[in-house]
Amino acid sequence: MNSYYYRLTNNKKTKIIVFCIVAIVIIDIFILIGNVSSSWIVPHLATFLAGSSLGHMMQMILIWFLPIYLLIMCADSYIQDYRTGYRYVVATKKGRFSYYKTMLFGNMSFSFLVMVCCLLLNMAIAYMVFMNGEFNMGLSPDLSPENPLYTLANVMPAVSNVVYIIIFGFFTSLCAGMATVLSWCFPDIKYTYPLSFVIWFSQILGLNHSLAMIFQPFNEVNFGDFFFIFFKSTILFLAIITVGFIYKVKSDEV
Repeated sequence: MNSYYYRLTNNKKTKIIVFCIVAIVIIDIFILIGNVSSSWIVPHLATFLAGSSLGHMMQMILIWFLPIYLLIMCADSYIQDYRTGYRYVVATKKGRFSYYKTMLFGNMSFSFLVMVCCLLLNMAIAYMVFMNGEFNMGLSPDLSPENPLYTLANVMPAVSNVVYIIIFGFFTSLCAGMATVLSWCFPDIKYTYPLSFVIWFSQILGLNHSLAMIFQPFNEVNFGDFFFIFFKSTILFLAIITVGFIYKVKSDEV
């Protein structure tokens, strides 16, 4: 795994995408600063996932097109191995199971770490910049007493932000895993990229059951809807990853 991490961290495409993600979450803070009219927003609503900037442009750019970033960053590494024949060398030396397992879990864990670190950086900067913020956008703990999830999130806003960052990191890793196995089954960017995007975006679409709803803290989603969305999408991604992994290990003769 260390050697695979070394390969990723020394890849120019990986560095560019990590820089792009950092830039997106930092630009969102500048947009929030530009939105200020009379008073600063409270810090916990200034974080990237809270989506308080007008138009939610940065959130859409990152969340909607997440599989594209992940494919460029790490998930399409197999396509390069497939084209160059490097997979034959590694799989022969390490074995098919070990080769695919390392790539899958390497891409998933690397994507999780990159996303969580970038969002924690955004959170730290937001809390510093908006340290004295008072404008809460009308969102208070007692606004929706019938929704325990909303109340709990607003009573412990900093903890809530961290929890939602981890949740988004979790689905980022699942998205990376899904994109990785699709690159195994369809080792051509003209198939892997659109298919990964369509599957991911199918979960983002929808008003009440959109996956994006459980990425945003301090919104109106209740516990029932949260768990339904969470497990619906988790089961789908895990099913794709599991079937793709088993199929590739058993069918690929290297």
